[in-house]
Amino acid sequence: MPTLNWIGKDKVVSHHQDVPYRVLEHKYGFTAEKGDQKEPANSGNKIIHGDNLEALKSLLPEYEGKVKCVYIDPPYNTGEEKWTYNDNVNHPKIKKWIGEIVGDDELDLTRHDKWLCMMYPRLKLLSKLLDKDGVIFISIDDNENSRLKLICDEIFGQKSFVTTLVWEKKKKGTHLDKKRISIKEYIYVYCKNRQVFNGLIGEVKSKKETYPCINPGNKRASRIIPAGTKSTYREKNYKLSNGSKISAGNMFLELKGDLILEDGRLKNDVEVEAEWRYSQDNISLYAKKDELYFTRDLYLRREVYDTRYKKLKDLLQRVEYGTINDLKDEMIKELEKDEPDSKIIVELKNQISSLEDVHHFDNVDISNLNNTGWGSNEDGDEELRNIFGKKVFDFPKPTKLISKLLASTLFKNGIFLDSFAGSGTTGNSVLALNKIDGGNRKFILIEMEEYANKITAERIKKVSKGYQINDSTIEGLQGSFDYYELGLPLFDENQNLNEQVGLGKIREYIWFSETRTSFKEPNTESYYLGKKDESAYYFIYEKDCLTTLDFDALELIKTKGEQYVIYADNCLLPKDFMAKNNIIFKKIPRDITRF
Repeated sequence: MPTLNWIGKDKVVSHHQDVPYRVLEHKYGFTAEKGDQKEPANSGNKIIHGDNLEALKSLLPEYEGKVKCVYIDPPYNTGEEKWTYNDNVNHPKIKKWIGEIVGDDELDLTRHDKWLCMMYPRLKLLSKLLDKDGVIFISIDDNENSRLKLICDEIFGQKSFVTTLVWEKKKKGTHLDKKRISIKEYIYVYCKNRQVFNGLIGEVKSKKETYPCINPGNKRASRIIPAGTKSTYREKNYKLSNGSKISAGNMFLELKGDLILEDGRLKNDVEVEAEWRYSQDNISLYAKKDELYFTRDLYLRREVYDTRYKKLKDLLQRVEYGTINDLKDEMIKELEKDEPDSKIIVELKNQISSLEDVHHFDNVDISNLNNTGWGSNEDGDEELRNIFGKKVFDFPKPTKLISKLLASTLFKNGIFLDSFAGSGTTGNSVLALNKIDGGNRKFILIEMEEYANKITAERIKKVSKGYQINDSTIEGLQGSFDYYELGLPLFDENQNLNEQVGLGKIREYIWFSETRTSFKEPNTESYYLGKKDESAYYFIYEKDCLTTLDFDALELIKTKGEQYVIYADNCLLPKDFMAKNNIIFKKIPRDITRF
């Protein structure tokens, strides 16, 4: 796979590992009902003020591999000297960071080298935070789009690339020079599991069709039907024993376990043998999407809405021709596994044929997200003017665009992250989507500029509580969040624990690093952190003296566990004694996990 090299790459390619972990200092909580409050809102929504590189690192203990969706709108690097949110990399904080990390080479860097040095470690940390099924959307314009594509292929994987969307940002062009008019931007989409996409236009569901999950004549095999699968059987609570046979006509099912229905849903996973039409992966996916169901005869069918056909057409209109041409056979084969006789296949072939008949592809706008349904810069600007009563921000993205991108995934729950938060459109969009579909999405917004509180957070407050536009009242979205600033590094320059951050933050970090779960300070015994999966965790630490794990220290252990993980400065217990009693010693600070 081709990779991109630039001056300074060798200094930043692994720099994300060296970024210091800083604690997050809680400043205030906010709820739509109470407004600002000293105590945490504990809603799961967070706004963080600080350098996004360090802020992303601070999220790793709690959120590594847990973020479902990322949207970022990074600096576009237009080369203008005046700093604006999506402009060049001559911001004082970025220049200072490049000088410290890249060193003497910094004098030879072009603005493109600087931009790549800035972006690479941030994208690396975002890739670590993404869930294995996570999706990332990245907005960019002509200045860096080609270079961004290459480093994203390197970081997220070329096979994870889904498509490039083209967004019309303006209803009228802006003359950047005498030869060029700028009306478009690009959105790169990467995802390791393409099945999480629910379509890119969000049409209203219409006619419903159903398909049998069994195809007589296929080879008999077993499939696991997941718990939670819905049922239209006449009895909502029903049990059918292992070995039971269900038959009608030429279709025949045999249970390899008890089938138990409770309140119209399958209570347990159950193995069923039949002549299946679908693979196990597809059966699991359809159950997850709530398309799979037991019929009145206890057969299995799948619901398919007409919107599936519309979404396919929409995809055809929005991906580049080369992508369609390269993937058409793969797409058709995959669809034929599910719907061998479907009109979808016929339409797909016809659509591709019509594209292949076009000789002048420069005149075919097949990847355009036109501004009639996706919003424009003008729409984003009008939204902010309505919320604040005046212009407060340049080039905000419209909620139409971000909401539709976020809704194009199947995720109605989970963490949605924006590490270049700007005016807070992503947080606004998350709250709006939750209100529309009843989802429980959570946002994390990171903004390094001083307006993080006055604009980013203030916008979320206003749309949460509601606001006035002339004589009209806009109903609030009932949001809440906690506001943080970056605190001190957890480790000092000698890699010892930085006691200035406070013992509570240190204990919280140790617990996160061991269990990947939220920390709740116990009130039971000294040095005790908590218990998880029958392992008891202890952090024997004192600010002014060294601690030792010995037999006297064991007298302090009150909580029983199958295993003990104990941190201390030194250990004097015999190795055979520790092995016999399942004691794991971890030396402070050597054995503390670094993220």
